[in-house]
Amino acid sequence: CFHSGRWGDSTSPAFGELSDLSHFYSFTLGCDDDRRAMLGHCPLHESDVYEVFASYVEGTVPHIPWCETPLQPESFLIQPQLAKLNRCGLLTVNSQPPVDGAPSNHPTFGWGGKGGRVYQRGYFECFVSPDKTNRLTSMVTKHPSMIMYAVNNAGQELRVGVEEGGVTALTWGVFPNREILQPTIFDPDTFLVWAEEAFSLWSSMWLSLYDFGSESYELIETIKDTYYLVAIIDNDYYTNENFLLLDALLEVGGK
Repeated sequence: CFHSGRWGDSTSPAFGELSDLSHFYSFTLGCDDDRRAMLGHCPLHESDVYEVFASYVEGTVPHIPWCETPLQPESFLIQPQLAKLNRCGLLTVNSQPPVDGAPSNHPTFGWGGKGGRVYQRGYFECFVSPDKTNRLTSMVTKHPSMIMYAVNNAGQELRVGVEEGGVTALTWGVFPNREILQPTIFDPDTFLVWAEEAFSLWSSMWLSLYDFGSESYELIETIKDTYYLVAIIDNDYYTNENFLLLDALLEVGGK
């Protein structure tokens, strides 16, 4: 799910220097041979890359450049759907289902100690092609509760359903004798900083495995240079018994 330090307020001194390229990630996935074993010795088609992401979701690939740990328990509940999304070209690097007042000691969603209630908005973050980015834009436009941020490697931004401001609590909790806690927020400025590094990981962790000019090199370079990193938040966390955002994404992926 979410990685430490990634979702703080960009204006907070605790966030650190926005220009620090190692702010978000410092792991290496091992040597080149280890990475080839995980990411593919000779990918030739986009579907080969999609399969790597789906295999990570299913647990047969232990890491991908954007996720150094296995899938989090809360994502096990939607694991088959996540794998399907990735095989359809929505390459997820972050997701969480909506939660409406689960007990703070809930075995999957709980945190913060006993006696509280925890909440979270549905959230997806994925790499997608320009065509699917357009489809996601149409999808979000049809759902007033959803907002979308997207940016590509060239820095071209898309924002759908977003008003001024935009810092959004993704996870929060209500506890006796304590102020409301917000351990994860979405800050658009932080997202843009993260996106720059996220695109650089295509080069440093994947593209670098293949000979310059080879079909595999060209494939990864094309994905890096054309795909968007998209973040979608669904503010309707209290009526989504069937995870509306996930259903909408599956519909986009299936087209």
